[in-house]
Amino acid sequence: MNKKHQVKEKIGRGAMQCFGKYGLDKTTLDDIAHTVGLNKASLYYYYKSKEDIFIEVALKEGHDFIAALQEKVVQKKGVENQVAFYMTTRFNYYKNVLNMNRVSLDTLNKILPRFFELYDEMMKQEKKFLSQLLKKAVTNGEIIKINAEKTASVLINISDALKHSVEQQAMLRMESRIDYTNSLDDMKFLMKLFFNGLKK
Repeated sequence: MNKKHQVKEKIGRGAMQCFGKYGLDKTTLDDIAHTVGLNKASLYYYYKSKEDIFIEVALKEGHDFIAALQEKVVQKKGVENQVAFYMTTRFNYYKNVLNMNRVSLDTLNKILPRFFELYDEMMKQEKKFLSQLLKKAVTNGEIIKINAEKTASVLINISDALKHSVEQQAMLRMESRIDYTNSLDDMKFLMKLFFNGLKK
């Protein structure tokens, strides 16, 4: 690991401490610089804004979380249990990233385009993982023969669409908190319908 990477990791850890303590909106670059023992000018060498730090660190943490989650998923019995556990846990993780860091709707609106641009690669890996679970289930005779890649893509896209829908509604209504309860319930219901249609 080179020195630049080490410093960025240190900044990331310090920033996440600040975000957890003050929230993303109220955290300043001075707060982060003070926490990691650098001056603000030095931070600008590595990052243009606190939002850039948040996006990069959140995506790295997300990548680590998803990798650990996938290891847990393969230990579960039955593809329906595996997929339901995976989809519910990832949904809760992504909503908690925003809630934990107390991101305002204005800031969320600002960071989401950049976040999804970088998130795209991780989403491809997630779809590949789900596709492999479904292919194995077909081979084992758990579910009918399907296009596993397309099915995995639809599952991830529907889950993300349900989450984004409630975020967009909250933005339009200028609500200070986002309630994901109905979206999560809808996703669980859709998965039950989905697997009822796939069972032999």
